[in-house]
Amino acid sequence: MRKTTVSLSLILSLLLTTACGNSNDSKSPAASSATGSNASETKEVNIRFAFWGTPDEKLVQEKIKAAFEQEHPNIKVTLDHVSSANDFPASVLTQIAGGNAPDVFYIGEALVSSFVKKNVLLDMLPLAKENNIDFNDYFPALLDPMGYNDGHMWAFPKDATPYMIYYNKELFDKANVPYPAVDWTWDDFDKAAKALTSEGDSKSKQYGFAQDLWWGPLMTSIYKNGGKLLSDDGKSMMLDDPKISEALDWYKSLMYKDGGVSPTPDGLQGTGMSTVDMFLAGKAAMVSGGRWVSYSLEPLAGKWGVVPFPQKTESSSPLLFVTLAMPKNTEHPKEAFEFIKFYVSQTAQEINSSTGLGMPVLKSVTNSGKWLLEGEPQEHVQVFFDQLSNAKSLPFHPLWSKTIDEIFMREIDPALRNLISVEDALGKAKTEIDKVLNQ
Repeated sequence: MRKTTVSLSLILSLLLTTACGNSNDSKSPAASSATGSNASETKEVNIRFAFWGTPDEKLVQEKIKAAFEQEHPNIKVTLDHVSSANDFPASVLTQIAGGNAPDVFYIGEALVSSFVKKNVLLDMLPLAKENNIDFNDYFPALLDPMGYNDGHMWAFPKDATPYMIYYNKELFDKANVPYPAVDWTWDDFDKAAKALTSEGDSKSKQYGFAQDLWWGPLMTSIYKNGGKLLSDDGKSMMLDDPKISEALDWYKSLMYKDGGVSPTPDGLQGTGMSTVDMFLAGKAAMVSGGRWVSYSLEPLAGKWGVVPFPQKTESSSPLLFVTLAMPKNTEHPKEAFEFIKFYVSQTAQEINSSTGLGMPVLKSVTNSGKWLLEGEPQEHVQVFFDQLSNAKSLPFHPLWSKTIDEIFMREIDPALRNLISVEDALGKAKTEIDKVLNQ
């Protein structure tokens, strides 16, 4: 996270993983090796894989491509890389409409349902059954947004992360503050953050926490308070639920109550630093984010820890993830699925998660701990595994980008800047969002 307010597509681009390492066995409980019935023929087939990411993130795709082609010499993969996720979904839809779609492409988890509504994705469940994919090895919260519980599989999650709290052990030790427990509460968090905050202005003080302001931590706060976002019939956003306003009031209070334990949006901008930069510089004792935060923490090797986001009434968190999908008009469905199947195998999952930008989607690979960074304590395996296992799916709707990424964030922003109350902001957001949901 590098901005105070971040778009959904940019957040998803940060979830990509770079890679190092290899394995001689691509078999896993969730992905068996190729069979003669799917892409084991000798005729060479070329497929195109479209994705976004930084140059470093591109390296992981090159390694996965090389490992895949070594096992499948008759299938050649052309990598179609762009640096930014911002225009990626629209570009893919344009290519699909023009009959020149990539055979495999990224979709952020929140956009899968909108692609399904446009009727452009291939349902991969028949191919998955044909290839004996073991869905029991997937964390359950990853499957429901993909349509699995309704008898479909519109996309396969490639990596995932819960939203977590990272803490600087040296700053905790210096302040004689105990390290956070995995079941800590909002009150516990408030006390620790206050003890870790020094006096001074936004440029000179040490903050207990540096918070990001996008829907990820806001939805996590809501979930940790037992809030429910969308009505069962999908026609109303339940922003009048007191649990939601309570959660967002708490998150807002971190910036303004008693001088604040976290910089305000303007205060953060005044530092000229991102929240992770503040954490690395010792200007913030804690920072929030997904697994991707660990990718930047090499300068603090051995000096940081990670725990779940603090809770009020619930321990579960929503998951953030990126998926792999196929267009329904691909000319090479079996070969494209062979690539997706490999991507979610043990070999590729270990490559994909080895740099700290995302977690494996398979329980078996997550539990193995092979994704731990150098010097990262073994205890982090259980911390992440428990959060992934206990996660809940966000109610991704075909209009998620319009309602949450756009309307909700636009209306809640003045409240987070202390210009209006959270309750007023939610009221405005609910009125506008419900109109959109009922059009």
